[in-house]
Amino acid sequence: MKKLEKSLNIVYTFVTLLFLVSCAPQEATPVYNPMGLAQKYPQEAEANFALARTLWGNSETCKDPELAISYLDKAISLAPDYAQAYQRRGLAKSDIRDWDGAFDDLTKAIRLSPPSAELYAYRGLVSMRGGNALGARKDFDRSLELDSNQHRAWNFSGALNILLYDYPAACDDFEKGCSNGDCTGLESANAAGYCK
Repeated sequence: MKKLEKSLNIVYTFVTLLFLVSCAPQEATPVYNPMGLAQKYPQEAEANFALARTLWGNSETCKDPELAISYLDKAISLAPDYAQAYQRRGLAKSDIRDWDGAFDDLTKAIRLSPPSAELYAYRGLVSMRGGNALGARKDFDRSLELDSNQHRAWNFSGALNILLYDYPAACDDFEKGCSNGDCTGLESANAAGYCK
């Protein structure tokens, strides 16, 4: 008898929920989006972007930059205004030391996007890696002008100051990067003896 009562209670609860749901105003059911696609660009373009994005995982370094570039080439060919695809392709090109290609892609991403501290920080990094200290400084300054809490820009600026033998400025930048959530620059500078 208790089992029957329990079963009836479950059925009653279920029917009540169905009734409440059927009487509630109907809203569009959100589409489950396991790949995090924005549905702003053609589906195939976003799928290729997502495949490329997985090659970074939770890291700043791409596991297979050439494969990422091929996915991103497809995404960009299908959606020439896909700023994030240009950004990621620029980062992948940087990983294979294609500084000019990386700079061009990041510049395109900057032009297609609202002003972004992160994009300027990355383009500054590419300039620094390519030997353009003046361009790097300009982009790091622009990044920090947009967001003074941009830890990447502080850490990249610290690295540039080390390259320019300005260790006190480098240590100051690394401290600011650390206070904004990323202490890797400061820890590396301390380990190398640049900062104490």
